[in-house]
Amino acid sequence: MDQFATRKTLLDRLRETKINDPAWNDFYDSYGALILSVALKSGLSHADADDILQQTCEKVHKSIKKFDYDPSKGRFRSWLCLIVKQRIADHYRKLKKFPPLPSPLNENPEGPYVEIEDPVDDFQKIFDKEYTEHIQYCGKMCLKKKIRPDHYEIFNAYVIE
Repeated sequence: MDQFATRKTLLDRLRETKINDPAWNDFYDSYGALILSVALKSGLSHADADDILQQTCEKVHKSIKKFDYDPSKGRFRSWLCLIVKQRIADHYRKLKKFPPLPSPLNENPEGPYVEIEDPVDDFQKIFDKEYTEHIQYCGKMCLKKKIRPDHYEIFNAYVIE
């Protein structure tokens, strides 16, 4: 099994444990940096991104028992993405801070129609891109632990850079 795919055993352990259990440490190690990165790329400060990470973990904790993991129906990370997206939207809603509208708007009915972009439309793409980068980083760190440092430097210089 791909070590970076969602482990059903981890989800089962999360369902059966309290928030301070080692299973939640595994969850945080697997997804914490991803959630933080997505929150930061959404324009939040580090402090606010940390809050989003905490709120996301709390929401997952409250909802994981109801989550039915079936890879044929969808991915765990899509569900997680939705939770992160909701937490970020809630944060902006509380601040009453919304993205600026393009100018000029459709003020002239005879003029060209101006489409207002919805920044949330691309959220799944942003999350998936961050997930891919996160998986690549985790893979490099895993490799770095398994091989000699000089071999890793050669690999990094030749393959990565």
